[in-house]
Amino acid sequence: MANDSRILIVDDELGPREALRMILRDDYQVAVAASGKEALDCFARTEYDLVILDIRMPDINGVDLLAEVKKKAPDTEVVMITAYASVETATKALRYGALDYLIKPFDRASVQNVVEKGLIRRDNNRFIKNKLKELQLANKTLEEEVEYAYKNIQSHYSETVSSLVAAVDAKDAYTKGHQERIAKLAQLIGQNVGFSAEELELIKQAAILHDIGKIGVPESILMKQDTLTDEEYAIIKKHPVIGAEILSPVQFLKEVVPLVLYHHERFDGKGYPQGLKGSQIPLSARVICITDAVDAMLSNRPYSHAKTVEKVKEELLRCSETHFDPQLVDVILKNELLAIYLLLVEKDRRQFPQYRG
Repeated sequence: MANDSRILIVDDELGPREALRMILRDDYQVAVAASGKEALDCFARTEYDLVILDIRMPDINGVDLLAEVKKKAPDTEVVMITAYASVETATKALRYGALDYLIKPFDRASVQNVVEKGLIRRDNNRFIKNKLKELQLANKTLEEEVEYAYKNIQSHYSETVSSLVAAVDAKDAYTKGHQERIAKLAQLIGQNVGFSAEELELIKQAAILHDIGKIGVPESILMKQDTLTDEEYAIIKKHPVIGAEILSPVQFLKEVVPLVLYHHERFDGKGYPQGLKGSQIPLSARVICITDAVDAMLSNRPYSHAKTVEKVKEELLRCSETHFDPQLVDVILKNELLAIYLLLVEKDRRQFPQYRG
């Protein structure tokens, strides 16, 4: 009983064409074509698993027909029939994707073997293609799952950051809004010194979390209006280390940790906690240092009144090369970043009563 495999025999000579049909008809669904044109018409109507075609035909030679068949049905296996095959012809046929040759006169066993080989290859190719489709579908599903997980992580991250910031805000009224404001100025400076999108996002995260260590500082010290004692100042100076310790176990905040740890280092090496100097301090930490100071100078605080914009500019110039990176001072002053910054934080204008527009 014939199976479902479809075979097309293409030969302009009746004898070989009928001989092949007789050999294969009991095992397969066999169609015949007496010319290349007729074969292409057959392909327009039906899909075939394997084609046996003669190399020498009057209208379309076998190699050209092979190329057409492969163009229309790349997965169809093709066996060439020839009385003789030159090296050039064989090379062309193989290059266009022929499976094998049948040399005239052919015997039943040779025909059956080559057809069986072709159909096995066809089945294997189908199996591989189906597996690839399954893998592509699985990969798409996996990508969707990864994207969903990533969004969840981002959501949890945002919630974690918000909780940490709220914990600081609850202890120190000044810090409420301070983190978000210096994040804006830090990104402004970052844009002007050529930070990448990734670096800008990192410095935003670090700016928002830079004072997280104040959770470990008593409110009596944070809110004190008089001058701090040496012991109290020593406690305040611990907040970068406390902040780094809080953030270090959180894998997705690992790049933020050094920026939080070093945001009170000074350009001249007289800062804390490690006394780093100049380029030893990460550039982003130097940016947070200067933005932290700028926002502090422009704000009313328990122990100091806000400075005017002109006074802040004077202070930046005075502390250039000592407290602050001189290049960052130049960037702020030359690009009028203080004015842009104050416009960005318009909603917090009550924090800047000294600013007159």
